[in-house]
Amino acid sequence: MALQIEKLIARQGLIKYLNHFPRLAPQKRYTSFDFTNTKCGKREYVGFGVNGAPIYCDVAEFPMPAIRFREPDATICALREKEKGDWKKLSKEDIKTLYRYSFCQTFAEFKAPTGEWKHHLGVGLWACAIGVVWTAFVNWYHRDLPDTFDEDRRQAQLKRIIALEMNPIEGISSQWDYEVGDWK
Repeated sequence: MALQIEKLIARQGLIKYLNHFPRLAPQKRYTSFDFTNTKCGKREYVGFGVNGAPIYCDVAEFPMPAIRFREPDATICALREKEKGDWKKLSKEDIKTLYRYSFCQTFAEFKAPTGEWKHHLGVGLWACAIGVVWTAFVNWYHRDLPDTFDEDRRQAQLKRIIALEMNPIEGISSQWDYEVGDWK
């Protein structure tokens, strides 16, 4: 049925008309899997990996990546054929080459400390130093306090708060006894 409709549209020359309207023209749909597939090249799929996508990453939580680290070449193909036989005939260098074909780093390599904490500590200390200098500058620049910090002004403000009964439940006014005219 769908094929007949496409033939009918093609016969009437409507397909050129429909191409001017992108939503009406039939289009191929791409998925993220298609784009990732083109990036992985000729590398072998060997497992599920982190989330099923064909990507390579060295993490301890997912020790088996979805694809091999390198694309196969002539030396690796020869070693893979040699691997199918007796493993005792493989040298240590052959085994290491086969491992490096599948994995970029060993567990010891990617779990080793990198010393990155030193950089973070240095940045944090620089930020603290800049904060101390900025605070000292602001305190030097604003040496004179505003008039509202004078004791007379503060007492006048307290009397006004009590007279207006501001925040009588939990505030300062709740501590004032209005009948006696003194603090509770």
